Amino acid sequence: MADETGTGGRSLEISDDGPMIVATVRLPACSPGRALSAFTDPAILAGWWRGELTADLVPGGEYSVSFPSIPARLTGLVLSYRPGELLEFSWAWEGEEEPPSTVQITARGDRSAGRAELTIAHGPHEDDEPGRTARQSHLEGWEYFLPRLYDELS
Repeated sequence: MADETGTGGRSLEISDDGPMIVATVRLPACSPGRALSAFTDPAILAGWWRGELTADLVPGGEYSVSFPSIPARLTGLVLSYRPGELLEFSWAWEGEEEPPSTVQITARGDRSAGRAELTIAHGPHEDDEPGRTARQSHLEGWEYFLPRLYDELS
């Protein structure tokens, strides 16, 4: 499944290839560092994801996002972080029994086009009923929130 939208340089692609969901967001007039800050800066994250970020951006550090309006809390650990380039963290909903998945966000610059590109890979998801349910929920979440991320950084 793939979704593409684009107007005036806006571009968002999301694919669901079974175990992994992969999304690409192209952000005009945005640096890779600013693009990655959508997942590392509490004020920017609150603007598009509507959550409250707590993060210690070192391997093994806490990465959690509270969503008081739902109420729900994403909990995880930072697996890897390179400022302006890469953030990888584990993902699980507090109180649910599903095994954690991993989210890897890579930021790249395209100087010739004057934009940044974020690639978000989420998974792997198991090929059983709970895994398919989680994958579908994650896919729907990214489809809803990534356009908001684009709007926040544009």
